[in-house]
Amino acid sequence: MNIDYWILHADSFLHQIFMIVMGMLYGLAFLFSVSYKAINIYCYFVLFPLSFALLIKGWKGFLFIPVSFLFFLIPDFEALSIKFFDLCVEFLNQSAETFDSNYIAMSVYLCVLVPAVLYVPLLWYKVEKKRALYVLGGLAVLCGIYMITIYPNFKYILKFVQQNYA
Repeated sequence: MNIDYWILHADSFLHQIFMIVMGMLYGLAFLFSVSYKAINIYCYFVLFPLSFALLIKGWKGFLFIPVSFLFFLIPDFEALSIKFFDLCVEFLNQSAETFDSNYIAMSVYLCVLVPAVLYVPLLWYKVEKKRALYVLGGLAVLCGIYMITIYPNFKYILKFVQQNYA
């Protein structure tokens, strides 16, 4: 998909969430010198489950997160991640057909909203209440600022980027 597709659909909140998460994953992929597909598989199938487990069990095993980067040293990890990513895309497309939706919406529902719905109560349960309120309050403020400033202007921001940096 090219930037014109994203500009055309920039008014959709789900498309915006998808683009933001995709942009963050591309940034991480660039930072770690791996492909988008590899970082995607790492985040959703290693880092997120590991962080859930650490929240449930406690932070004593926090070193498992840095050690989990050894996952990238698996021989032919790039080829494996491409195959696994393609299977995930196929699953999301089949789910979209089942629920009369589309790939982007299913990606946001299953890969962004479900983890968020799982993290919030877990965070509330495991972290000191005052600290959890600060984190959740900060997220609420960031979401409010996003909805007031960026959400209505997202299409114009993309057009600006396209005209000045493409």
